[in-house]
Amino acid sequence: MIIYSVWWPFAWGLPGLIVFVLVVVLAAIFSGRGIRQIRHSLQFEAVESSEDTRIARAMGILNSVTHPIWMLGMVALLIFGQGRWVMPLMVFVIGAHFLPMARILGRWIDYPLGLLMMAFAVIGGALATDPSVPWITVFAVAGTGGTIATGVYAAYMAGEYARRTRAAGLSFP
Repeated sequence: MIIYSVWWPFAWGLPGLIVFVLVVVLAAIFSGRGIRQIRHSLQFEAVESSEDTRIARAMGILNSVTHPIWMLGMVALLIFGQGRWVMPLMVFVIGAHFLPMARILGRWIDYPLGLLMMAFAVIGGALATDPSVPWITVFAVAGTGGTIATGVYAAYMAGEYARRTRAAGLSFP
């Protein structure tokens, strides 16, 4: 969330700074929650299933294809002096990778979050075509989709962990 939203204060001044500080607070809360969840889960023996193996393999393939696309694309854009396209590219590719991820993991939440990211990336890309729009604004707009999607995803995962621990008859503080 922080990487996507760090551009807001520079693009939008004080309002951007205020919302960015709120994002940092949320990120800290979600990080703390995630650490507690990891520590909690370490109390239990992990039993790998064939489904876990399938998911790990599919996600490994997906990540090994999608992340180099935005990373190498970013390098190429910077080399060719087109840095204003970096954030729209990154947000679009990461959003697009949510779509097959939804099927691999069997989660509906990845579809709308991926589409949301892709929509903000397209809006950022449209802004990038106008040389009068500062690159920082392009980054801020495209990054908004990544910030929202990541925040919703973090809340969903925290809730899902709580739901699953309750379903297993376990308590989680």
